[in-house]
Amino acid sequence: MRETGERDHDHPAGHADDAELAARAARRDPAAWESLFERHYRSIYAYLRFRLANSHEAEDLAAQVFETAYARADTFDYRGVPIQAWLLAIARNLARDVIKKRIRRGPSDDLEAADLAGRLAEADPAPAVHLRSDLARALAELTEDQREVVRLRFILDKSVAETAILMERSEDAVKNLQRRALAALQRALGGEHYLKGGGAS
Repeated sequence: MRETGERDHDHPAGHADDAELAARAARRDPAAWESLFERHYRSIYAYLRFRLANSHEAEDLAAQVFETAYARADTFDYRGVPIQAWLLAIARNLARDVIKKRIRRGPSDDLEAADLAGRLAEADPAPAVHLRSDLARALAELTEDQREVVRLRFILDKSVAETAILMERSEDAVKNLQRRALAALQRALGGEHYLKGGGAS
């Protein structure tokens, strides 16, 4: 996981490049949107894949994120806020709509927990039998903000500073949310049985 100081776009040139790209995107410049797609599609897809635990739905929704963003391009006001934060906000809202539809169709497994269980089981398949149900219960105990920190920090590998920008929170707030989320998960999963290490750096 990257630390705060490792962010490449902290440099002024990076900000200038983002501002120029945002301005071109707002004018619906095709080349700018091609660049945005190349830069951000994978992270948007990874976020949706984790939220929905369905690769096909994630692919469709990721494409819809860019379609929605393009349609709303003239409403985006850069002001130093990363374009990725805007795209993730759209992805978050679309994912919530999909999840609400699933809930209305009736009870189902916590797919987000199932996907995370699969990722952890790849590293250590021994406890995988009970991991899915345990994770579903553990994640259900977290607040939505805590779950969002887990997604951004551990699935998208964002730094604390990047997560703070994307969530529109202070870095201290992000650290506190991460610390509480990991502590809650560790308690729910039986201490070191599943989670080991996991500091809040």
